[in-house]
Amino acid sequence: MAEGFCSLKNLDLNYCNLEVLNLSGNNFEHLPQSIAQLGVLLSLNLADCKSLTQLPEFPQQLYTINADWSNDSICNSLFQNISSLQHDISASDSLSLRVLWSLPQKIPSWFHHQEMGSCVSVNLPENWYVSDKFLGFAVCYLGNLFDITAHLIPLCDDGMSSMTQEFALSNHSEYIGKYGMHFLLVTLGGLWDANAKTPNDYGCIQFYSEIN
Repeated sequence: MAEGFCSLKNLDLNYCNLEVLNLSGNNFEHLPQSIAQLGVLLSLNLADCKSLTQLPEFPQQLYTINADWSNDSICNSLFQNISSLQHDISASDSLSLRVLWSLPQKIPSWFHHQEMGSCVSVNLPENWYVSDKFLGFAVCYLGNLFDITAHLIPLCDDGMSSMTQEFALSNHSEYIGKYGMHFLLVTLGGLWDANAKTPNDYGCIQFYSEIN
């Protein structure tokens, strides 16, 4: 926090039109849930908060967040919060997709499958889908904002077609930085065809982008 506030014990931000909040270098373990009431907050800096174990619920318009992404608990709470905010996604309303931006860092180890290139495919484990427990496919990539296409591919070729959805991430460049680390959650509801079989009949998720 700003010099001169090292011993601050109480801070009331009621009725505050705060757009940028820099809390870097502090030793708190968590933030108050009331931070979600900062109605115009766009950027939250939690860098070097080494005791932080979880993230608070976000204000809906927050687009930039810096934190220690090597902390698996922080990554997990990030996507829990994205899931709670995210609306139904459609190709015609790409800005309903929550995209969070951070300063460039190493891709967090929380993402077990990591590749370089314009196409990434992940084989899904057997019976990967459990109803009411599956939030979606967590995605993190380092680079510029570009449009991606997600394909959910069936286990066997018996006439079932892949499920496809396009995400116009470049539309978010008006709101967040272009180059950096980007986090997004691709929900199953956005990909799913109600006439299809069960999600466990699909064995691979693929993300593809035409990088210029």
